[in-house]
Amino acid sequence: MTEKQVKQRWVDIKKTITARPLLAYLTGIPYNEWNQYMSSFPSASEINRIYDNIRDDRTQKTKRIKDELQNIVGYREAKQFSKKIGVSDSTIREIIEEKKLVAGYSIINRLEVFINVINPTFELSIENPLSKEIIVKDEFEEIINDVRNISNSLLRESFELTDVAKNMKAKLDWHKEISHPAKGIDYTIERLKEVREKISLIYETYIENK
Repeated sequence: MTEKQVKQRWVDIKKTITARPLLAYLTGIPYNEWNQYMSSFPSASEINRIYDNIRDDRTQKTKRIKDELQNIVGYREAKQFSKKIGVSDSTIREIIEEKKLVAGYSIINRLEVFINVINPTFELSIENPLSKEIIVKDEFEEIINDVRNISNSLLRESFELTDVAKNMKAKLDWHKEISHPAKGIDYTIERLKEVREKISLIYETYIENK
């Protein structure tokens, strides 16, 4: 690797360790040298050593997840479970089929929490920053934002319906064609269905199943 590539690797490693601080311990970074490590560039050999340790850790965690997923998720069920977990069905299949041997920590975090909900005897990695409470909070914040946006859309629809009643004609769309007054409502109904599905998935997976 070039010096530039090694330095970029260290930048990436620091981001990973910052997100999962206990990795510093697992990779053998001395506690009393933490600040020095984070503010400078260790030798290339040390950077590669830490990189290899992190990769080994990800490999072990991916295998542990794979062993559990094979008992929980069937090949045909991957798509259904992907919505609950927040990980793509293709990634789930690749892990189950051992095509993906080294998953990223963001995937590992999500899968560990999901498996722990299904099987409480499966312990989360000690450095996993996620929990089902955090996932529910983050997902519901996104859902709440969607609901507010839909609410604003409905308010705009009410104004447009007022104009239709006042002018006795429907508005024109971007193509200068007549737009049915209920078109916006139909679109909103579809968005509400999607939001309802999200709520049900999160509730049934992480709240009801506890």
